[in-house]
Parts: sequence; structure tokens; C-alpha cells
Amino acid sequence: MLKAIIKTIVNRYHIEAQNDILKIIGLHVFIILGLLTGLVLFIRDLTGISADPCLPGDISILLIFGIALYVLLYIRINWALQIFFLIPLIPYFFFISPSTAILPNHLSVPDTLLTLTPFLLLFLLFSDNKKDISIFFVFSFLTLGLHVYLSGLSDYLFQFKWEAGTIFINPFLTLSAFYLVSLLIAWKFQNVINKLTEEKEKTESIINQTIRNLPLGMLLLEVVQDEFGTPSHLVVRKTNLAFERLFRITSRELKDQKTDDVFPKIFRSSFDWNKQYINSKKNHFTFYLDRLDKHYEVDTFNLANNQIVSLFTDITVKQRTIIELEESKLRYQVLLEAIPDLFFIIDKEGVYVDFVFKASEALKIKPDDIIGNSIFEVGFSEKMSSKIFQCIQSCIELDSIETIEYALELEGSSAMFEMRIVRLSDHSVISLARDISKRKLAEIQMEEAKNKAEEADRLKTAFLANISHEIRTPMNAIIGFSKMIGSPEFDDAEKSKFVEIIITNGKVLLTLINDMISLSKIESNTLVVKKAPCKVNDLMVSLYKEFGYDLEDHKNIKLKVNCENSNQKFAITTDPVLLQSILQKLIENGIKFTEEGEVEFGYRILETNYLEFFVRDTGIGIAERDQERIFERFHQLDNRTIRAYEGTGLGLSIAQHYVRLLGGSLSVKSKLKMGSTFSFTIPYKKEESPLKIVR
Repeated sequence: MLKAIIKTIVNRYHIEAQNDILKIIGLHVFIILGLLTGLVLFIRDLTGISADPCLPGDISILLIFGIALYVLLYIRINWALQIFFLIPLIPYFFFISPSTAILPNHLSVPDTLLTLTPFLLLFLLFSDNKKDISIFFVFSFLTLGLHVYLSGLSDYLFQFKWEAGTIFINPFLTLSAFYLVSLLIAWKFQNVINKLTEEKEKTESIINQTIRNLPLGMLLLEVVQDEFGTPSHLVVRKTNLAFERLFRITSRELKDQKTDDVFPKIFRSSFDWNKQYINSKKNHFTFYLDRLDKHYEVDTFNLANNQIVSLFTDITVKQRTIIELEESKLRYQVLLEAIPDLFFIIDKEGVYVDFVFKASEALKIKPDDIIGNSIFEVGFSEKMSSKIFQCIQSCIELDSIETIEYALELEGSSAMFEMRIVRLSDHSVISLARDISKRKLAEIQMEEAKNKAEEADRLKTAFLANISHEIRTPMNAIIGFSKMIGSPEFDDAEKSKFVEIIITNGKVLLTLINDMISLSKIESNTLVVKKAPCKVNDLMVSLYKEFGYDLEDHKNIKLKVNCENSNQKFAITTDPVLLQSILQKLIENGIKFTEEGEVEFGYRILETNYLEFFVRDTGIGIAERDQERIFERFHQLDNRTIRAYEGTGLGLSIAQHYVRLLGGSLSVKSKLKMGSTFSFTIPYKKEESPLKIVR
């Protein structure tokens, strides 16, 4: 909140200095407090609560502070301070005016003094023109003099001790002393400010000299804003010698000029500098200048007061070197890529005569390890060596092309190679070995992808069959019983049952539609977590009522709720809608697969700032081999068209996704015919709860 207020003030008054920000905030607070004081006094006097009302005085307070606030917000800060020259009107109406004073004049001189004195401090703290203190002192002195005159206390005017019994020290001396102290403080601070200003100027001179002689080209720009505070254009404020030398231009031609006017002359390109500086978030970029045939590197830094510093570096030599290296690299790369295989020349006896291959870190071959050695000596297995030798003989005798695939152990891994043997002469062959590891891996991945696609297609087919059944069943029930309601053959009791059946099937259909919508949001990644305070026990009660009502006709299933925290106001910060949806789906799942017994749900508070929610049932249970797959989309334990248990296979998948969005994990413990327990944990922070957590 405080940061937002400070940001608003900085943007409104275009100030950056911390002292100026504090001054503006203090002035706002002072004026608002004065305005509230006047409002309280006005209401008190208007309602007759006060025994001595003074409506003119109340109105003067409201007008002075109200006008000051308006001027401060919409005109100028200094003008707002000028409004306080009217402050003497307040003691005049309250203590001096014979018609409105709330106390006898001779008793209220101290009140006038106490009313005026703080505003000397106000001008001392907030006014940039110290003459304002003297002007207000004169107004205050005259106001105090008028009060003393009308009080008939003029005889004591030049006495140090005030004998009238109102105050002990002469009020004029008190006011004057306060004024002199204010002047002394102002003078002292002005000396300090002057000294700091002098040091600042010296520092700025050193900085300017350093910038002027900086070897990098420096350009200082200012972002000029329009009346709505939107950046409109850039203005050049300063350059250094290096920038002038780089681009062959003088600072006199650039200073205080719009970049739209001077940049086209300097850079002569279609490069949008305004867009680069104002809109782009890049602090580093390069560009080429046709006019000078040079490359430049630019680093930008955002300063206070909407200023931007750019440092220009001539990187022409560096850029040309990089280009030459890249061209050279490209040439060699093309040559190497023209020989993608390993070439071996092998004689009729299986001895390596020569080889050419593309070097790699994985495959390191030394000439001495290959040339002169037989295929039986370089690492092939005996079986593979014999096969290669037979292929060499066949290739020479029959002039055929032989292909062999083999695995080769490399450092830290293995690779698959395809060897093609081609007749080179009557006494030798050329062997081309190609690394086919990626191809083999791709084939394996394609096979896996194919299997997954087939499985997904099977699940989708089952899902479409199930969804068709799940839609038709409630729709047929709704349509059929709706027609029966209109029939005169049935009495009211039977029609009431028909209505219940229609409502039940409508809920089933609504759940199906909601699951499909949730699935669509999950697949399109448009589901947004909206965190808010959530009263956990209220949620538990709501769920108990919801499902308890549905189970009234199922006397063989008992619903239980177990809440560890008994405080009705126990709350956490999470997405209440997602949390409720998760629990609904788990409870529905437990009820669906429990023919007789109980379904219990609730939560526990863990020691690690986590809540664990659970749903336990005594239903049919889940085999261990199926416990991972039940969370897969469209998966059901029974995927037949005619099944004992209705459903689309989406509930648990959606619930698991929701739990992950809330920062938790969903798990299941189950055994066949012994029931299941679904549980999930979500994090919570005590300080985020609107109420204290009581365990």
C-alpha cells in the first residue's frame, strides 16, 4: 500500500529525490489531518454536541485546508503553501472576534499563540522560499497584537512576565523567539545545503570530465513525455568526444535536439531508435552503419528522471574477424559433412590398409590402432569378425554390396553402426561405416510412440463409446420421465418420484458436461488458480450435506466426516472451487464403488505446513497393478461397453491435475475387496489465513 502511494506521488509530481518524496508525503498528511480536524469540529458544532460552537472557525479550517489540498493536487506545491497565509483567520474566529470567540479574549491569548506557532514550523519544513517564514511571522505578530489590543492587555505589552494570569512569558517574545530559532535553523540548513551543493558540483565536474574523455562513445538521452505521461520522443542532452569522433559530428549539432531530427543524419538507416530505446527491453544490441562501413555495439542504462545512457563501441575489427572465422568454419564444415561416414580400405585378407573418418569425441581412433591390423584384432567379437570376413570374400567374388549392423562400445556409452562393404578391386574392398544410433533410437521411439498412440486410440475409442452411453442414459431418462409426468395415468406420488429421477439424471449429465469442460481447460492450459480464504470446516459440512442428501435412499452406505480442527473458523488460503471439486470427485468415486459399508472424508494438519485431505471407502478396492493407471485420462478399470459402474474415466485424472495446480500430490492406497483411501496434500501458510489457526 505504502509503495503504491509513493509510486503515485513520484509519477504525479515527477520527483525522484527521497527527501522531496518525504516532504510531499508529509505535506499531504498534514493537510489531510487539518481537513479531518475541521470536519470533526464542524460536525460537532453543527449537531450541538459542543457547548461553545464556532461554525465560522470550523468553516475557515475546512476552506483553508480544502483549498490547500486542491491546489496541492492540481496546481503547484508552493502555491498550496501560500494558502496557509490565511491561517490567522482561524484564531480570529475562535479566540478574537467578539461575535464568535468561544473564550473571553483575555484568557485565549495563549490559544492564539499555540494556533499560529506550528505553522512557522510548517513553512520552515516545506517552503523552498524562506521569506515565507518572515511573511507568516508578520501576519502572526499582527494577529497576536490585535488579540492583545481587543483583550485590553496592552499595558503588559513590553513586560517580560505576563501579569494578566493568562501565560507566564510575553507572547510576542515567545513568537519572536520561535521565529528567530526558525531562521537560525533555516540558515544553518542552508549553509549545509550550500556546502553539499558545492561538493555535488565538484563531483559532477569530475564525472563530466571523466565522461568527456571516456574512450567509449557516450550519448545521454532524455525521454520526453506528453501531457498524459506517455513517452513521446527522445532528446539528446549530452555527448562525449569519443562519440563525436566515432560518428564525425559535434556536440553543438546534437545538444537538445530531437533524435527524430538528428539520428537520420548520423545513422542514415531505417533503424527505429525510439522503439529501441523506449519500448524494447534489450539493454544490449549491435548495428551496422552503411555510411561509415562500421559495426557498433550499444549498451544502454536507464537512469532516474527519464534519462538513458548509451555507450557505443566500434567493433568493426572484431566483427570482421568473427565473420572470417565463421566463413572458414563453414567451409571446413561443408567438407566434413560431405563425408558423413567412416571410410575403411580393407584387403582380401581382412587387414586395414587405410581409413578416413570424421573425428568425434565419442569415437577416438588412432591410425596405429587400425592400419596394419586385421579385422580379428581391432575389437570385433569372433562371430562378428568371421561374418565381416565372409562378406569381404563374397563382395570381391560376386561384386555385390554387403550390409552388416553391429554395436560398438564407446567411452561411457554404446553406438549402433551400419557397415556397407563395396568391391574396390580384386584384392580389396571399401567399407563405409555409418553411425545409426540416432536412427535406431528414433525407430525405438517411433515404436513406443506407435504403441502409445494405439493405446490412446483404444482408450479414446472406449471413452467415446462410454461417453455416448453416459450421455444417452440420463438423456433417455430425462426425456422418458418428462413425458410420463405429463401423462394422466400416474398419480402425484409417482410423478414426484419421476421428478427426482429427472433431477438425478440431470445432475449426472451436468457432472459429465463439467468434466468435459474441465478437460478442455486442462488441455488448453487455460485453467487459472484463484486463491482466496477458504473455511475448511464449512466446506466439509457443505460436502457432507450435499452427499448425505444423495445417500438418504442408500441406507447400506454410511457417510462420515472427520475434521482434525474443531474451530469452525479455521481457514486457509487456496482455490476453494478447485478444492471443493477435488473432494467432490473423490467422494463420488468412493460412493460409486461402495455397495455396502461407509465412505469417510476429512483432513489432517501435518507438521510441515501442509494439510492432508482424505477420502476412505470400504468398496471394491483396486488391484496394485491398476493403481497407477487409474489416474490416466479416459482410463477405467472396466472399459467394456456394458459395465457395472458408470463413468467416463475423467474424474480422477481431473482431480489429480487440480491437486497439482494447488501445489500438492494425489495418491491412493488400496487392496482388492478391502476398500480404498485417496489422499492429497496441499501447502498452506498460517499468515495468509484471515483467522488464527487453532489446533
